[in-house]
Amino acid sequence: MKRVVAFISLIVLTTLILTACNAPVEATPTEPPQVTEEPLAATQAPVISTETAPPTLVTVDLAGPPMEVGSKYTYVDGTVLVAVPGGPFIMGYNFADNPEREISVGDFWIYSTKVTNAQYALCVQLGKCSPPKTEHSPTYGDARFIKFPVTGVTHAQATDYCSFVHGRLPTEAEWEKTARGPEGNLFPWGNGGPNCNLLNYKFCVSKTTWVNEYKDGISYYSAFDMSGNAREWVADWYSPTYNIESPEPDPLGPELGEKRSVRGSSYQDSADPSLSAHRFSLDPEETLPDLGFRCVVEDPTYFAPWCEQLIYVGEGLDGSQPDCAPIVKCNDVSISQGLNCTENFTPYTIVTFNLSNTPPDNWDYQMPGCSQLPGEQTPTKDKFLCNPGDVGPASAQGGCLYGVPAFCEACPANYNKVDGKCVWDGSGTAGTACLPGSTYDPLTQCCSAIPGIGEDIGLCPAGTYPLNGVCVDNPSAVPENVVQNILFDKCTPPVIVTVTPGGGDDTPGGGCQPPPNGCSSNQVFCAANCSCQSRTAPCP
Repeated sequence: MKRVVAFISLIVLTTLILTACNAPVEATPTEPPQVTEEPLAATQAPVISTETAPPTLVTVDLAGPPMEVGSKYTYVDGTVLVAVPGGPFIMGYNFADNPEREISVGDFWIYSTKVTNAQYALCVQLGKCSPPKTEHSPTYGDARFIKFPVTGVTHAQATDYCSFVHGRLPTEAEWEKTARGPEGNLFPWGNGGPNCNLLNYKFCVSKTTWVNEYKDGISYYSAFDMSGNAREWVADWYSPTYNIESPEPDPLGPELGEKRSVRGSSYQDSADPSLSAHRFSLDPEETLPDLGFRCVVEDPTYFAPWCEQLIYVGEGLDGSQPDCAPIVKCNDVSISQGLNCTENFTPYTIVTFNLSNTPPDNWDYQMPGCSQLPGEQTPTKDKFLCNPGDVGPASAQGGCLYGVPAFCEACPANYNKVDGKCVWDGSGTAGTACLPGSTYDPLTQCCSAIPGIGEDIGLCPAGTYPLNGVCVDNPSAVPENVVQNILFDKCTPPVIVTVTPGGGDDTPGGGCQPPPNGCSSNQVFCAANCSCQSRTAPCP
């Protein structure tokens, strides 16, 4: 009997220990035991520790976004990844090098847009990519075109960028499934023919455009520009017969070749190349002004989030705020032309700002050294008097202020607005990797820029541009500033002509003659005293 009691006591003790350690205890069919906590006695004081509690780590859900149709995830470079669940799809059409057949591919995440100028520039800034070919990348490096597709890159440069973001170029099969969906649509948007509202083709625009502009032309998996705007490098070597006779799942293309496959079409192409099954090939060392790329990512949670970013305004990175139109206040500047001289022959210049609309209260005209003319300021005009001793050789600059309605300010998912910035809230999915120029903080489990190396990295998501303390996604809405030089013409005193009146044949006749070179443009000749006088002063 004692052994039985001891055995039961041992079981109870073991259960209590496991419960205290949060170890799972297998449930029994009987009613679970009721645990009652005894309240503190009225005279029992709580124990207060004088030691500083160690900082606690933020709990992060590492489950990752769901792999299902419609699932999206904002990636480290600011792009929006879309999920493409694995399975069979109809690949090919009635093309000799791509006949219709069923192909299967596994799960993958792919960029919803082509890689942008801003995203590629980040890789160049961090020394992991080389700049695109200048003559084939006319929009690269211009803030107005940060959301245009990067072009002028070779196959190797495209591969380098995808490696930079822990990704790779898509295979032809992955690319075509993203474009067509599981049922093999002829075009990304379905089976209806193309038009200029669905894609940038047939010189509808005659140049590349925003990577997420054609929202009505997205594919079954919500990918933009799978037809039109710019062609795209893919991973495969090109072969007209590869994986046709006996199709295999997840085809990778031939091991070797002379040309790399190119998929999609561009703004220069007609309707036929816009078919999602259309194939093209190119020497991997070549570049084109209408050839870009996008990446495939197998683990969207590889990178840790940025600890802090600036608030962004506008349509949002994924076009989620379509009604956020920018508010732009601009002025043009004009410089008075001709010779401006005072009565004392001192040059001056009038600078006039002509406002396109009523300026905001904090408008700054940026005219140091010049004085505002009293009574000349109106809601749409402002004038300044500039003297050479005050301003010297200088320029007047018209400008624009960019703003948006307050409801358009946004932060990425899992970020909160704190003191005008977006601060990561510690939730969501996150890995431990950081881009070059930043470092991982194991306490907060996010990435911060390294001082002196990466101050600009992460403050604005790629695809947006820092402007007036926020990140904007449409700097092209801000017109270019107008700059004009302030010039001061040389003012000369009037020319005095002395004439000897009367005389013989060897002397001039009586009266006065204008000077040989005439008077200045703001002077008149006065015969009464044979001099050039200011137009503002009457002749004697």
